[in-house]
Amino acid sequence: MKYLKTQKITAIAAMAVICMALLVTGCATKRDIEAINDRISQLEMNTRQTNQLVARIDTVIAAGAEADLKLRNDIRYSSEELARQMTMLLENYNDLMTRIDQLLKAKPIIPPPPKDSPGAQTDKPAGPPPNPASDSLCTNTYDSAFTLMRGAEYEKAVTTFKTYLASCPNHENADNAMYWVGYCLYSSDKFTEAIAELKELLTKHPNSPNAGRALYHQARCNQELGKKSEARKLYDKVVKDHAGTFEAKQAAERLKEL
Repeated sequence: MKYLKTQKITAIAAMAVICMALLVTGCATKRDIEAINDRISQLEMNTRQTNQLVARIDTVIAAGAEADLKLRNDIRYSSEELARQMTMLLENYNDLMTRIDQLLKAKPIIPPPPKDSPGAQTDKPAGPPPNPASDSLCTNTYDSAFTLMRGAEYEKAVTTFKTYLASCPNHENADNAMYWVGYCLYSSDKFTEAIAELKELLTKHPNSPNAGRALYHQARCNQELGKKSEARKLYDKVVKDHAGTFEAKQAAERLKEL
């Protein structure tokens, strides 16, 4: 732009010199002066057009840079969302495998013989009879909460998981439910609440299969809250105590960001 302005000034100055020379020598006519004025007007118009063209080019370049930045941000967001979905998928798979393992290890229930059959047990059992209806209710409540969580209905899932934990504190999936409560809160950006729930899980179930995942998501919550030192300690613990797991690999990558 500065170059164009300089060029314009130089051209006008040159015309002025020519005009003055003609006037001084007495050779200039009215027609000559009009021709010079026309030439100056033409130069000014060309300069304006060139300036407008340059301005449009600048606008296009700026718009391209903005679009490029938006594209890079979109790609980064998509990558992070894909990683989150993959993490959730693996966690769902781990939870399913844990439940299958529990079912395989469960002892089959052998019904007692009919009362009128030979060898039927007539003595009353020493302890209270099992309550399959209560166990079934616990399982159904847990499954309902798990379905809500998979559908990203995190608030409803937290409420249902907590109902399950209040009614079935010693059920086989209690530690899983506690982990999923923390995960739902983390996914809802309620990082402080999520940390409290995950800590409670590790306090009540220190040997839970969810221990590595609980530590990792505690670290993620602390990182989101800007507590980098605490996040680094937890990531280090995941890498050290849960080597070879998916969470350990993720923790190692997160440490590079801190």
